[in-house]
Amino acid sequence: MPGDLNAINIARLHSGEFADDDTVTILFTGDCQRFYNKVEELVETANANNNIDFLLLAGDISDFSLLREFEWIYEWFEKLQTPYICVIGNHDLTANGSEIYSNMWGPKNFSFIYKGYKFVCHDNNSREYNFSGNIPDIPWLAGQLNDTKASWYVAASHIPPWDQDFDGKLKEPYLNLFGSTPGFLLSLHGHLVDSRSMYYNNDSVLYMNSSGVQRGEAIIIKLFKGSLFFETIKY
Repeated sequence: MPGDLNAINIARLHSGEFADDDTVTILFTGDCQRFYNKVEELVETANANNNIDFLLLAGDISDFSLLREFEWIYEWFEKLQTPYICVIGNHDLTANGSEIYSNMWGPKNFSFIYKGYKFVCHDNNSREYNFSGNIPDIPWLAGQLNDTKASWYVAASHIPPWDQDFDGKLKEPYLNLFGSTPGFLLSLHGHLVDSRSMYYNNDSVLYMNSSGVQRGEAIIIKLFKGSLFFETIKY
């Protein structure tokens, strides 16, 4: 079984980091469980676009947290010509999914800086932890969002903070932490299987949801000198 896939792909990403290219282009999608024929089409679409820096999947790699489901996605994503990064979704935490994700992809909370942008990827699947008050891990997030090496911040997780599967006790501190962090641009989510974007908390943070893979669409996000541009593409 492969291991540390996120770390391996982040290293691949850095190996292609060129100082004279200050645009970051992300192919953003989520919720690929059960729709493996559409994953094949997603990979073909990504490989036809030479400008993508990396693919970001906003959770729900699997449906029932079966090892074979994780392996299927790995087998398809290994055909990508670009690096790929996967955060953990609620479907990935049932049965033995937590252990499988950790063994294959690595830590559930992780971050990296690329071309001045710090990507803060984290587990915020509160319901799967019985709304313990610890998920998402606000102290860990606060530490990640205080980084002198980063010019801007982008968060990536599965559950949007307005959803019933997000811990209501943590909603306000989560939103306020993001909104009060200088340079925080964008918070990316899946789970709803419906593409939408909004300034949810009367601040400068854009909250964006991906479509599920079964809809045959993804979002191209471009980050350029602290500004962001995005468009939906079909496949």
